[in-house]
Order: sequence, then structure tokens, then C-alpha cells
Amino acid sequence: MKLQRTIFIAIIIGLFSSTLYAQEAQSDYEIQQTFKEQYADYEQQVENVSAPDSAEKLIKSIKQFDQNYSEHKELLDKALYPDTYEEQMESLKKSSVRTLNKVETITQQQKQLKKLENQLATYEQDLNQLDQQTDSLKTAIRQSAKNEKELSNMVREYRQNLEKRDELILTFIDSMVVTYQNMDLDALQEIEDYDKASRIKTNDALKLIHDISEENIQILKRNASKLQVDDYMRMAEVNHQFQAMWSRLGDKIHEVYEGNNADMLAENINGNLTEWNNLLQTNTVDAMKDYFAQQGIETNAFESADEFNKALHSYLDRKIKESRDNRSEENYSDLQQFKEFWNRVEVQWTSNLAQANVLSQDQTSKLNQKVDEWTQIAQPRSNNILVYLLGGSVLLAVALGVMLIREKKTNGSA
Repeated sequence: MKLQRTIFIAIIIGLFSSTLYAQEAQSDYEIQQTFKEQYADYEQQVENVSAPDSAEKLIKSIKQFDQNYSEHKELLDKALYPDTYEEQMESLKKSSVRTLNKVETITQQQKQLKKLENQLATYEQDLNQLDQQTDSLKTAIRQSAKNEKELSNMVREYRQNLEKRDELILTFIDSMVVTYQNMDLDALQEIEDYDKASRIKTNDALKLIHDISEENIQILKRNASKLQVDDYMRMAEVNHQFQAMWSRLGDKIHEVYEGNNADMLAENINGNLTEWNNLLQTNTVDAMKDYFAQQGIETNAFESADEFNKALHSYLDRKIKESRDNRSEENYSDLQQFKEFWNRVEVQWTSNLAQANVLSQDQTSKLNQKVDEWTQIAQPRSNNILVYLLGGSVLLAVALGVMLIREKKTNGSA
């Protein structure tokens, strides 16, 4: 009886142990399977998250996921072999952080692009308004029979409108540079995948750049007789900044604003910039001719930038020789007249003339040496004589004063 009882107890204990083992094995298997399923779900979430706040919540959830399963590390190492639990979790954490950084970048650039779109609308509206005012003035000037003073006022207002337009273009360039210079094109290409509604739907920026370059060409073609050297020097700065912006950012702007006509617009902009440069150079040289005629600076005739440089050298060489051979009031007066022009070159126009491809800074420097040489030897002889006579008179007066003082002292002691 005792033997039967012992056997019965042993059987029960064995069955119970088997059941516990089976339950334990089943629990381990469930842990491994549940981990793999949840891990795969997190990987999918990392791929699909589209907002920074969602990415931050996901990172916190992954940390909690790690805390929940870290106690099963050894069990999971067996299921994940040849990888380990720590390697898998480290990979998941790093990918979640990369995703957060990516969506933050995309969100920031979306904001910049939307801000730029609003600015573009304003720039386009303001430019159109200025162009309409300018065109109206141009028509009025062409058709007007008003007196010379009124026409002069209209031309001045016309030039002021062009100046405002150039200032607006420079502001537009600054906005483009700020928006695009640090833009991550790889991130931008993913904007549409994350949020199609936020993708820019038009070619506004590229189109506006194209239209500005077109309009500037027309302004240079239509207004050669109404503009002065100051206008072209300002335009040279606008041209320089515009080209620098396009050279540095054109590819990015082209890629961001994809469209059926993007390639054509970009190609046209490149062609417009070449024509803009050529017209700016030609018009500036022509304005210099008018300026010299108004100021009475009699150089050889010139029709190009190269001829302008040679004409200035020839003029300065001739005036320097005249000063050496026979200093005169007329030569000195010519120097003063020329220096009014040259002072503006040195103080205001050196960079602008280089930007307009009229005089390089090296050419300006060589011309400046000749202006300095002319200045040193141009003092009229008559002026020098007066200086010497005046100096002699002063010395004579001092000498007479000393003699009188001595004489008074001598008489007083006597």
C-alpha cells in the first residue's frame, strides 16, 4: 500500500513538473515572439513618423520597451542570434533619433518655404505695382508736351521708381539666400513623402527670378537716354548680387521647384544674365560719354569698355605731359574737373565699375597712379611764385620786427 502511494505521489510530482516546464517553455517562447512582433512594429513606426512631437513620443515609447524586456536579455539573445538584444535595441534607438532629426529638419524647411512663398507673393505684387507706375511714367514722358522743368521732374520720379525697384530686388535676394543657403536637398526630397499637402505646387521663385532678369534687360534696353552713371552703378550692384545668388543657389532653387518648365526657366535665366551683363556694360560706357561731355572732360572718343580704359590713359598721359612742359591755370583747372569725377570713382564706384565689367580694380589702380602723378606736378608756376613771394614777405616782416625790437632796446639802454 505504501509502495502504491509512493508511486502515485511520484507520478503526480512528475506530471506537475512537466506541466510547469511546459508552461515555462511556453512563456519563454511567447516573450521571444512578442518582442519580435513589437520590435518590428517599432521599426515600421520609425519609418512612417512624420512630425517631431510624434517622433519624440516614439523615442520615449522605445525606451519603455527596452525597460520592459531588458530583464529577458539572455533569453532574447538566444532568439536573436547572431545579433544580441543590446545590438538590436541600440539600432532601434539610433534610427529613432535620426528620424527625429530628419523630421525636425523637414518641418523647419517647410516653414521656411511657406514663409518664402508668402514673401514671393508680396515681392511679385510690389514689383508689378512699381513696374506699372514706371511704365505709366515712361509713356507720359514719351507723349508729354510739358515744359522742360516738368519733364525733368517726371524723369527724376521715373529714376526714383527704378531705384525703389532695385532695393526691392536686393531684399528679395537676401530672402532667397537666407532661405536656401542652408537647405538640405535630401531632406526636401522627402517632404512630399511625409506631407504631400506641404509640397510647393508652383514655380513661383524660379519664375520670379526669371521675370526679374527679363525685366531688367528691358529696362536697360528702353532707358539708355533717361538714366545716368549713378543709376548704372546702382544697377551694377544689383546685377552682381543677383548673379552671386543664382550662381550659389540656382541649382537648389531649380531642384526644389520642379515643374514642366523648370529646365527652360533655368536655361533662360542663364541666358538673361549674359545679356544683362552685356547691356549693363554698354549702357554704362555710353553714360560715361554723356557724363564727360557734361563735365567738359575731353578724352578721345570711346565706344567700349576697352576703349574707355585706353581713352582715360591717353587723356592722363597728355595732361601729365602738358603739366611737365608748361604748368598753367588751364591745365590745373582740367585736373580739378577730372578729380571731381575720379574722387567719385575712388569713393563710390570702384567696385561697381568692376561689377559692370567697365574697369577692373587693377585697371582703376593703374589709372589712379597717373592721377596722383598729374596732381603732384600740375600746380601752376604762377601759384608757386605767389607762394614764394608770400613766404619771402613773411620772412622780411619777421626780420624787420626783430630789428625794430633791438633798436628800441638799444635806445632804452642809452
